[in-house]
Amino acid sequence: MQIQRALHIQLICTAIGLMSAVMISCGGDVPQIQPPTATAALTGAPTATPVSAIVPPKLTVIPTPANTPTEVPTKVPANTPGTPSSTPAGTMPTVTISGVAFTVDVADTPEKRFQGLSGRPVLEEGTGMLFIFQEERKHTFWMKDMRFPLDMVWINASCAVADITTDVPSPPPDSDDSVLPTYSPSAPATYNLEINAGVAAASGLKTGDTVTFGGSLSGRFGC
Repeated sequence: MQIQRALHIQLICTAIGLMSAVMISCGGDVPQIQPPTATAALTGAPTATPVSAIVPPKLTVIPTPANTPTEVPTKVPANTPGTPSSTPAGTMPTVTISGVAFTVDVADTPEKRFQGLSGRPVLEEGTGMLFIFQEERKHTFWMKDMRFPLDMVWINASCAVADITTDVPSPPPDSDDSVLPTYSPSAPATYNLEINAGVAAASGLKTGDTVTFGGSLSGRFGC
């Protein structure tokens, strides 16, 4: 653009020179023509508007907390199914007749009395099952689903042996209920102690013997 303006001025000067020559040849005065003042050159390329420097935001560093070990609660082992929990010997229910003691299972609800010893394969030596009733009378028993013979020691509310039914046989397997015999004491009783057949005679048990309950049964039934 600067070059074009210089050429333009040169052309003007040349034209003025020619005009002066013509006027001189014609006898005229040459006017004093001031050459045009050169206009300041246009400012170069416009200055770019400065763009504010983009300052990236400061990255806030959140300190990672140190791993704190979580306390694992101590697992308390539960009783393994099928493994009986140990019971102190002093709390086991016992029945003692004239100095002969038996460790017993207690059947003191209708459901437990109905089940009794039915289905058990054996009865351990020195053990039995004590049936407890709410009233004293001639209760009736049978041997449904029994697998071994029994002695039944009937005990009255005065804590004495009321009667003993010995050598009660187990019925043949799958016997119909209608053909099963029933057994009752000759005198009213509140309790029935079932033990293995032959134990009553071997232990010398007899009617009128004093009965004492011990262990967890102590003081509960007056015996």
